[in-house]
Amino acid sequence: MHKGFGTYTASVVAILAAVAFAVPAFAGNGNRTASSSISFASIEGAAAPLSPTTKMGDSVAFATTVQPLAGWQYPMVAVSCYQDVNGDGVTDTSITGPDVVYTQLDKPSASFMLGGYSSIWTEHGGPATCRADLYSYGWKRGVESTQVLATTGNWQS
Repeated sequence: MHKGFGTYTASVVAILAAVAFAVPAFAGNGNRTASSSISFASIEGAAAPLSPTTKMGDSVAFATTVQPLAGWQYPMVAVSCYQDVNGDGVTDTSITGPDVVYTQLDKPSASFMLGGYSSIWTEHGGPATCRADLYSYGWKRGVESTQVLATTGNWQS
């Protein structure tokens, strides 16, 4: 009976050790969007209010938190703005849609001038729907990888 109890105890210890090591590993590699975030840090150099308002030509910066990435991945921020360019009454906010009027990709520490120096938005003027997305980019074995980590959601500018 004593021999069986030792085997049972060893099995319980092994299972508990496996769970103890697996839980942190799972938590770190589960839903990738859970540990990354992006929000306004500043507009025109001033701290961003809780409900920021922007316009074409404003310089904006973002506060980002990036989850641990693989050694071949790096974070980037993409800012995109949209207007109803094709006149169909709908503003398509997909990055490949017909209504993109401005987009810029840069490091998370960068400042973004909405509209840039020359874009469809600067030519048309007027309000636009904008969004900033935090991505991970990288190449592994010759294959490019991109993944959205977090987004500000759409805002009017």
